[in-house]
Amino acid sequence: MNPLISAIGQKIRTLRKGKGLTLAELGSEVGVSPSLLSQLERGGINPSISLLQSISDALDVNIPDLLDVEEGEADEPFLIIQANERKVLTTAGGASFSLLSRYLDVGCEFLSCVYPPGSSTGKGRYTHEGAECILLLDGELEVELGERVCKLKPGDSITFRSDIPHSLNNKSRKNAKLISVNSEPFIFSIK
Repeated sequence: MNPLISAIGQKIRTLRKGKGLTLAELGSEVGVSPSLLSQLERGGINPSISLLQSISDALDVNIPDLLDVEEGEADEPFLIIQANERKVLTTAGGASFSLLSRYLDVGCEFLSCVYPPGSSTGKGRYTHEGAECILLLDGELEVELGERVCKLKPGDSITFRSDIPHSLNNKSRKNAKLISVNSEPFIFSIK
């Protein structure tokens, strides 16, 4: 069992019980079954970003609150994150994002991302504040920016304003692995 997924589930259980909600009540508000929430609280499933967003909205917290970001860590002069300690979120489109920095108040969001074949950031294009820098390490990736489609190969990088409607898609038969930096935290700060 992944200790991070387990910690997210425990945090959701604590917040749910603190609000006096049953699994059925929270499930009804979020639009999922009580059994799915129970599995999530026990650390048995890896939640998608959209599910965490729905749960955080229902519990009136931010996603980082569900990820149990430790207070006081920002005061440390440096922090090492072991590979098995990374916070990981998965999109409805199947892509996974691993947070490479321990906390978000470093002024950016530093991510390692994997897009399995056929995966994407989800339906449609999205916008948010700041700018993004992407370095493709392996595989192929299509970046849709407004009306343009940019095809990246290993070693290619792209930088763009995040207020341009965009999406990322892997239409190849191989995992696309990349490093991404959002100048304004986005993936792990959705409320």
